[in-house]
Amino acid sequence: MRSIMNRSTAAKRKIVAFVLCALMLVNIFTAAVEENPAIISVNYDGTEYSYATLASTVEEFLSIEGIQIKANDYMSHAKTAPIEDGMKIVVNVAKYVTVHDDGVTSGAITYQTTVEGVLEEFGAPLEGNDSSWPSAEESIYDGIEINVSRAKLITFTRGGTTLQYYTYNRTVEEFLDEVGVSCDSDEKVVPSSTAALYDGMTVAIKPKVDAMSTMDFGLDLSQAKRVITCEATAYTSAADECGKSDGITASGMMFRVGVVAVDRRQIPLGTKLYIESLDGKYVYGYCIAADTGGAIKGNKVDLAMNTKGECFQFGRRQVRVYIF
Repeated sequence: MRSIMNRSTAAKRKIVAFVLCALMLVNIFTAAVEENPAIISVNYDGTEYSYATLASTVEEFLSIEGIQIKANDYMSHAKTAPIEDGMKIVVNVAKYVTVHDDGVTSGAITYQTTVEGVLEEFGAPLEGNDSSWPSAEESIYDGIEINVSRAKLITFTRGGTTLQYYTYNRTVEEFLDEVGVSCDSDEKVVPSSTAALYDGMTVAIKPKVDAMSTMDFGLDLSQAKRVITCEATAYTSAADECGKSDGITASGMMFRVGVVAVDRRQIPLGTKLYIESLDGKYVYGYCIAADTGGAIKGNKVDLAMNTKGECFQFGRRQVRVYIF
């Protein structure tokens, strides 16, 4: 009986020893796992983070670290993917952005992280002197509104002066306000003040001379007998400019816009004309050789205008004279 009991006790001791050994192995393995977590990196919306984790799946890792992935966000790995040492997870956060590009508005979801990236994605990158607010390097957030101003190179002319400006304005009127220019009562803006600006546009302040409408003979420029280049000046009916104040020209015609003083040896009185500047930016229009002047000799013409202000603005310039 004692022999049987001794054998039973020995067996129990062996079982206990085996269990204790197994528990020790489990503890050793667990300790080894705890001491050697997986090292992974997460690029979250352009910023790199490094983590040591004991999580077994991507979803478990996100839960432990409190990283939220929303419906439209992009993640490089499935949530069920197992965690592996050296894993690189990329997360791009979806953001709704609105772009106001020089008056045109559009909106979309993007995964870009900067204003510059959004504009590139929208096919509307900044060029030259263009600007944006927020600036190109600013970070994007959900709901951001980006305002883009397109720089336009405008050539401005007045009289004999030509200047160039970069502007972000949209209309001629806004541009003139920006540069501090206003028209006198005897001037006009070309094109009209309500016209939309575009890059490379020319805006001019011109005298209110409309000889084309007052002296239109229904002629076509192709009907001109000859075309000559002349030096042009301008004058009014004032006595100090034409030597008398009765308003009667050398041909007997009353002074008015559309009358041109000429050298009758070059252009006979009564000849119908059409006059424009050589660059085509200034048009005096259809007119008639009806006056003369002591200083008008050779290829020179003097154009009748309503006011001295118009004459000063016109100055002295080269013109093309069509002779009919």
